[in-house]
Amino acid sequence: MEQDLSFEMLLNKYRVIVERYINFKLPTSFDADDVIQETYYAAYIGYEKLRNKELFKPWILSIARNQCNIWYRRRYGSDIISLDAIADMADTNTKEYDNTAMSILNSIPKEYADLLKLTMQGYKQREIAERLNIPIGTVKSRLHYARKIFRSMCTPDQISMYEKGRKIMPKKDFTCGFPEIAPRLVITESSRPFFEVKCADESFIIPIIGNKNSEGTYRYPSKKLALVSTCYVPKAARIHEVAGVKICRDTYNVKAGKLYKNEKIWFSQLTDEYIRDLATIDCDCDEDDDLPTSIYTFLEEDYDVCVNGNDRVHGRPLLIKENPPKIEDGKIVVDEYNIRYTMGTYDVTIGEKTFDTIKFIRVQNNYNITENYVDKNGRLVLMRWYESIAAVEQTEWYTDEWKKAILSENPRIIVNDIEYCLLEDRISEYAL
Repeated sequence: MEQDLSFEMLLNKYRVIVERYINFKLPTSFDADDVIQETYYAAYIGYEKLRNKELFKPWILSIARNQCNIWYRRRYGSDIISLDAIADMADTNTKEYDNTAMSILNSIPKEYADLLKLTMQGYKQREIAERLNIPIGTVKSRLHYARKIFRSMCTPDQISMYEKGRKIMPKKDFTCGFPEIAPRLVITESSRPFFEVKCADESFIIPIIGNKNSEGTYRYPSKKLALVSTCYVPKAARIHEVAGVKICRDTYNVKAGKLYKNEKIWFSQLTDEYIRDLATIDCDCDEDDDLPTSIYTFLEEDYDVCVNGNDRVHGRPLLIKENPPKIEDGKIVVDEYNIRYTMGTYDVTIGEKTFDTIKFIRVQNNYNITENYVDKNGRLVLMRWYESIAAVEQTEWYTDEWKKAILSENPRIIVNDIEYCLLEDRISEYAL
């Protein structure tokens, strides 16, 4: 009985981490549910053999890893993810966003595409030779020819995107075409019915290899361009054996005239159902040379993963469904943080372009709210950033003069009886 209680306590402590790992490792939540149950059963049976209970976390994760490998062996005959499975996961949503490396790989001969896909997944040439049961010399010669074929099928822009030493921000002034003053912005509520749409556009970037996009940040009340951030997805990544991609963000401070390379680096996984955070690298910018590089992964208890409300296992669902908040006495009331609360359909005009969008808000905490506008292509057109009045008044980052201007001139909204004011508009390069 005491043994059972001890196991249950430790399992409850690490349950989220185990289930997060298995869900991220397998292609669907249905498959993950089966493997989760097999993992818990195997752990319960073998628990009495675990002498050092302080090693419970790595021990049960090793069981989860083995159960995932068993699942792949049953499904594909190998505990290494099959080439077909790699293609399925890496090629998610290419029909909607047909500008990725995978769309090219799928059109070249399979024997060459397989080599490139394994290379993208991080396998070394020796491992590829063992995996395909061919001499390493054959791997080298085929890879050389495969890269040649791949390059011949790329456009000039794609070549610069996929080549080593790719150009990240070709424009010399790093403003990426964003005007100095915010373009004309008109937001009008529409009578059109709500439409459901899949949106993989998180942080103004879709996490598929080869994608690149910029956002311009306009601060209120001046509406002047303050920052231009460019995100790009240079390569595949594997975090705790989970397949994903690396995302880098460079940020240009307009007033200072300075580019901060690798201002943020993170790793994401995109599936048919979810978008998930895998890891974050902090303090890797040139300005952080005096600070140690810090790496946080999704298996750490306190890692701030991309969540959907209280669900810290599956990630954020791609499909945006109608989910209006409560309205009481004309004020917005929400039950959970980090949930998309939809506010209806809106026409958003930016400059000379008009987009048919759905609007949703996301309350991150009692200090920050984002107001998001997504078009029918699932692209984030505009994000409006709000901070609570209390946060603005208490922060040391803003000058007293700017605080006064913010609090007296900027638009406000009230959510859960907390008043927030608009600080900035973030416009996607896609919308220009």
